[in-house]
Amino acid sequence: MEITTTATKKGRINVNADGEYRFTVPAFIWAESALYEGCEADEDDLAALREQATAFEAEEAAVRLLACRAHSERELTLKLRRKYPADVAAETAAAMREKGYLDDAAFAAALAEELSRVKHFAPARIVSELTARGVAKEIAENAVSALDIDENTGIIELINKMRLPEEPSEKEVARAMRRLLAAGYSWSEIRRALSYRED
Repeated sequence: MEITTTATKKGRINVNADGEYRFTVPAFIWAESALYEGCEADEDDLAALREQATAFEAEEAAVRLLACRAHSERELTLKLRRKYPADVAAETAAAMREKGYLDDAAFAAALAEELSRVKHFAPARIVSELTARGVAKEIAENAVSALDIDENTGIIELINKMRLPEEPSEKEVARAMRRLLAAGYSWSEIRRALSYRED
């Protein structure tokens, strides 16, 4: 197949084989490849070039995602899989970890602290949130156990945040209880905290 190219306005190169458009690659990847305008190439040559371009684009996407907020390795992999093949997504996430851009333990510690301080979640709910984001359960539990929080502080702070009236109605108490359960507190913890409030 004869390879020809056309440049795009965004600094990319459209690659054509025998006059038929095949794919687009960044200009620097085309420049570094063994292919050139008018050369003969086979499907393996094109596949190798396309794989190189896909890997580069996946890494660019990963950097953009990580620039917005921290991710766990699994979370980043799943997001990349929406657009890239599973093997490329996994390899890209692993590369981000090796470069120091991903650290599940640091991610878990920071998120655990935020969920405790801002949302006043119970430890069990924090572990659940972390594992839902792809953090290994042991890492999640270690992050929670490292938190410097009093056993009752979170639930009391969350109750105070609700601004219940002095004598709440049954409906207000039921709503508060649902919110506390959703935050991961047990029935006994909720009853004890509400009774402290009444005292």
